[in-house]
Amino acid sequence: MNKNAMISAIRQVLQKELQCQYLDRFNAEARLNEDLYLDSVLLMQLLLHLELSLGIAVPDSALNKEDLATVDSLAQFLLGQSTQAQPVGNASVEPQQEFDDIKVHCFVSCLCQIIKADERVDHRPFYFGVWDAEVLIDEQSRLTYHAPTLNHDFFRTWFQRIYGVAVNPWYRPDLSKAQNLDIMQSLLRQKSTTQQLMVMLDMYLLPERENKFNQNPFPHYVMLAETDDPLQWFMYDPDFRWEGVQPKEQVLEAVASEAVAGGYLFDSKQIKPSENQVIADYFLACIQRHSNPMTARVRQVVQRHEAQSADGPDITHLGAALHHLPVLAIRKYAYEHGFAFFWLDIGFPEPEFEVWCEVIEDLVSSYKKIQYRAMKLSTGQFSATEQTALFAQIYQLLDEQDAREFRIKARLYQVFEQWRDKHKLRSVAPLANKAELSL
Repeated sequence: MNKNAMISAIRQVLQKELQCQYLDRFNAEARLNEDLYLDSVLLMQLLLHLELSLGIAVPDSALNKEDLATVDSLAQFLLGQSTQAQPVGNASVEPQQEFDDIKVHCFVSCLCQIIKADERVDHRPFYFGVWDAEVLIDEQSRLTYHAPTLNHDFFRTWFQRIYGVAVNPWYRPDLSKAQNLDIMQSLLRQKSTTQQLMVMLDMYLLPERENKFNQNPFPHYVMLAETDDPLQWFMYDPDFRWEGVQPKEQVLEAVASEAVAGGYLFDSKQIKPSENQVIADYFLACIQRHSNPMTARVRQVVQRHEAQSADGPDITHLGAALHHLPVLAIRKYAYEHGFAFFWLDIGFPEPEFEVWCEVIEDLVSSYKKIQYRAMKLSTGQFSATEQTALFAQIYQLLDEQDAREFRIKARLYQVFEQWRDKHKLRSVAPLANKAELSL
């Protein structure tokens, strides 16, 4: 097979299997994400269809290759692979590429933006709450990062304790969408220059904005402000590191989506210098040294689908059940903030920091290996023996994830203790943690 034939095969899969709506932009130089709107999950689906239909062995390293940016680069990479399919039982681990476009947690990123602008305080500690932030399983046994029952009270409480800033909800779930939109517009007109208005909107309804995860719907927090043009609003998206004007009506439509609900108001003039003891208490409230909640949730989802019970989910739905895994996996980059904050204070060992960044990178990227095998199982094209082997690979990878994350937590806790000893802080765990919290 030559490159033109491979490009044709890619187009055929996009058209027939993935029902890509952007084939009018398809050509050799088309960008997979920006032009064809393929997020990491859709790219894995594309690779899976090509692997099964053409007998192309897709190594784990392909799941994280940043240089697979265009149709042409993807075709060249696939042509370089063996035409012999990789045995199902092979769970080898390939070297991973760095993920440098980090998006961690939109709510936390919005709050941290005002902290970054104040030289008296450091935003890094606030990310302690992200690495084990709540992960949900819905009624259909699907992993999810968003649900109507999810609230941010833990983050709001600690943000005020650490930085002195009250995060006040303005969105009222007891009112209609129209009434909440009126409240939002009134606040935008009245707010001071130091106040920030945060709102949840559906990013999927802003197609010209970056949406690497291609979620539909895509609940996401941003900050808004009025401009001199009554038809344009200024939108700031700290998580995606973008700012600019958006048509007011388009933003209103994205906020009015029934898939989203939420908004907060906070004021940067309330910022006060942080106390080390409060930061230590927050760390202890966040670090779960003997459990890894996200990996545990993934394991639960896999087990429910493997069970094949009469009233449980079908194995063919396992890939879809882990669709949100890429959005959740990037939360683990928050560990880098932890190491950086403590080491910048007690002495920064750059070589060791780089080593742990690589371990964290492996933690994030290895979730894709789990997801890819789940997608294989969802095709229904494997024998019972092959399915057993794929499930065994997934559980092996989950065990490796647990071991990897426990190593990170153990070393981070040691570094925390060194920092705590330097500042002669008490070691008593705080009363308020994620299980017991009151505002």
